Amino acid sequence: MAVINDVSFSDDSWTNWGKNLTSQPEATFYPNKLEDLKVIVREAKANNKKIRCAGTGHSWCGAAVTDGYLVSVNNMNKIHPPKETNQGWTVTIESGVTVEELDLALRAHSPPLALPSNVHPTSVRYGGILTMGCHGPSLNSRTMSDMITELVILNAEGNLVTYSEDRDPEAFNAASLNLGLFGIVYTATLRVEVMNTRFLARDSERTFETVFDGPDAGLKLKAMVLKNDSTEFFHWPFRHFMKPEQNRTIWVKEWERTTEPAEKVNPNLNRPPTVDNPFFSEFHAGERVQEIPDALHFHLGDGVTTILDAGVGFKVDNDFKNVIEAFSELIEKNWAFTTSMPERMGTAVEMRFIKSSSKILSPAYDQDPEAIFCMIDVMATSETPGFEEYAGGIVANWIEKYNAKPHWPKLWESVPGVVPYLRREYGDRLVRFNKIRKTQDPNDMFLNNTWRPLMQDL
Repeated sequence: MAVINDVSFSDDSWTNWGKNLTSQPEATFYPNKLEDLKVIVREAKANNKKIRCAGTGHSWCGAAVTDGYLVSVNNMNKIHPPKETNQGWTVTIESGVTVEELDLALRAHSPPLALPSNVHPTSVRYGGILTMGCHGPSLNSRTMSDMITELVILNAEGNLVTYSEDRDPEAFNAASLNLGLFGIVYTATLRVEVMNTRFLARDSERTFETVFDGPDAGLKLKAMVLKNDSTEFFHWPFRHFMKPEQNRTIWVKEWERTTEPAEKVNPNLNRPPTVDNPFFSEFHAGERVQEIPDALHFHLGDGVTTILDAGVGFKVDNDFKNVIEAFSELIEKNWAFTTSMPERMGTAVEMRFIKSSSKILSPAYDQDPEAIFCMIDVMATSETPGFEEYAGGIVANWIEKYNAKPHWPKLWESVPGVVPYLRREYGDRLVRFNKIRKTQDPNDMFLNNTWRPLMQDL
């Protein structure tokens, strides 16, 4: 480890969490405070180096890949005391704060606070969550980027720029989901809520036919989704782990708001698993009242196994028929892929629903605030042979059939024809975004090979 102007750095290589990406930055910096960020930008400008940022590396696209300077934001994890405003409660955090750290801080506040929806993992950091447009399962909370009320970013000139709706609505919109292209995110201010309601969390295992078959399947699914605050579906190919019997059941997770008190004791503790797939072994059928964070951050996996993930968002038809078709077809395609060789047995599919986003680069963007988007994913354990090619074909099919947009952190760069498609579909919104980006990074300090094809010649 070396030091420059009190900022530590190394020449270590970088590998993302999913193990599908590796790069060799010239230097990886470990800042602890704002002055450290300014030093890094100053050095990059003086030495004509590119900058990308990384936290826990939970992106499968090359968002953080660079041979220049990589900035690890993990030590930038200060949480400021929440504030009550005329619009409700907010909390300001540095970009390296993890989901778990913020959950604990908000719970300890008086009154206890929570984000109304959140991503599933608790180890990931908000710098990536917010800049990449990540989302939870809530129909009423949209994306995490839509929860931002203010963003402070250190741009390529070394200047701190504050973005808010009041200051400049267009720039704020673009900055809220900026793909790490406006500079280094220093702080974000998020809307939070008083935890005076909880979730009645219901888990059930249902046959495929009861949910996805029949002429009125779409309308039944729509009624279920509209009834709940959140609805999520999981499916894995084998009824019994690594055995050839095909699984024709769907695991359904539903959350409804309630004012009932949360259960203090976990009734599932020490119960035998309902599911014998180790990645879902902590799923138990039944219902219980939980505080919001406890319900949203259910356990997946063994804490060691990593996965690959390809996912998109597409606008849901009024009768939900495109959702029924997409999920049904995915299950059949995934069965064919999984059974083609033993090394491909660790796959799963997942689906949830959110309302449209107002952020111009969101895959769930729509001018109708009541539009519903299906966020659907296919996953496999890391290093599953042929998965990226298979997943690319799945995403290409969703693009062709449903005008789907890839979820930015997931696998999408190898999808055939994806860059021309995205440039065409985002169109004027991409031009508007890039115009604002260039005011903050005129010499493309923060532009790497993942984002350059989308932004060039705009």
